[in-house]
Amino acid sequence: MFPDGPAPLSEIVPRLDRLIAGSPADETEISWLEVRRGQESNGKRRRDTWELHERTVLFRVRESGRTGLHRTSVSTLSDLENALRDALAQARLAAPSPDLIPIPGGDAEVPAADLQGVCDPELARMTPARARDILQRLAGRNETARIGWSEGRIAVASSRGLRRAADVTSGWMEVICARQPGAGRAAAASRSLSGLDPQKVFDRARRRGGPPEVVRPPEGPAPMALSQEATAALLEALNRQAFTSESFHSGVSFLRESLGQPVFHSAVNLRDDAGDPRGLPFPFDLLGAACRPLELVTRGVALNLAIDDRLSRALDLPPTAQRVAPDEAVPAHLFLMPGEASEEELLRAADGGVWVAALDPLEAFDPHALRFRAVARGVRRIDGGALGRSLPDLVWEDDIKRVLSQVLAVGSNLVPIATGAGLFRATTAPMLAVAGAGGLRFALD
Repeated sequence: MFPDGPAPLSEIVPRLDRLIAGSPADETEISWLEVRRGQESNGKRRRDTWELHERTVLFRVRESGRTGLHRTSVSTLSDLENALRDALAQARLAAPSPDLIPIPGGDAEVPAADLQGVCDPELARMTPARARDILQRLAGRNETARIGWSEGRIAVASSRGLRRAADVTSGWMEVICARQPGAGRAAAASRSLSGLDPQKVFDRARRRGGPPEVVRPPEGPAPMALSQEATAALLEALNRQAFTSESFHSGVSFLRESLGQPVFHSAVNLRDDAGDPRGLPFPFDLLGAACRPLELVTRGVALNLAIDDRLSRALDLPPTAQRVAPDEAVPAHLFLMPGEASEEELLRAADGGVWVAALDPLEAFDPHALRFRAVARGVRRIDGGALGRSLPDLVWEDDIKRVLSQVLAVGSNLVPIATGAGLFRATTAPMLAVAGAGGLRFALD
């Protein structure tokens, strides 16, 4: 905890205005982000319980054709004035650099209605004791769960007249019912405690649980039905390795050779949409630009990615309002758009294969080829279009391009899953049925 405690917006905004008014730089931008995060579990492991407070104030200035950056965690006006001087000193020592490129429409007004619902008083007042009480009240014998919450405030001001400020909350949870193979698993995220609906997450996990009887996985490639949580894990790996500005700068992203080309099955439609209430909506990026929907993949064709200032010059494309830092843009509100298949129809499409409730952990060991290795958990056979007998945890090795090119059905029900630190980012996904999943082996082999 910071000794000066969290600062309310009523104190933050006047300080930023005073700093902007007194800055001698040609241009000044200041972004203040303050977050209180916590996590609680009904388990006995104390590492599952924590609470912390973070503050980052970013100064970016332009002075005589040079750019200076300075980050700090201070909050008093005198300390902030010193931080502004440090940014000016950085600019005077830096080499000349191009002017900052404005984001088209980034300075548009954010209607008050777009900020309604992004801050929930119940989550803002959440404590470890209350969170643990919720879990203990809902959890049955041999059921474990974790609940996390974030309560923060963001304020952005610039000498160009940009002003943004908002309080924001988010909550997430994950549930595991029983300890045996095939145990039911579920997760969710929301801006509010009522939207999170802990009882609903427990119910979904319980429906997915299987009997303790264990069978072997199918021989050779087989259909696979992925839960919303497992689909979101795949999409988040794809996002990191393909659609972020950093993946493009580093040469990892396969989109360097594939923009404008079919890359996935035509049923795959990926969108970054910070305004969609089915995810974790928030109407501006972390540097204050107003967000708008961005089509990343439409009918399997790769169209766009997150573009920062540097990438904008390299590609001769306008930057996008997806910045998490001055030199990094990330699709933070990723959606795999739903199809029309019900859960029953999706299981029938994957008949004879396996159901996967979660992919945890998942690592990309060949990022450019999108090769990954994951532990599939909560695995069950699919027999007669319904969940059948349980399997032990399995190791699955495959590549995301192949998986998303062999789609059998896309579910109709979306679930948002928190990613990153969880306050602003979520991947929202439906269930997914895919063909020909191979490389499955027992996790203990």
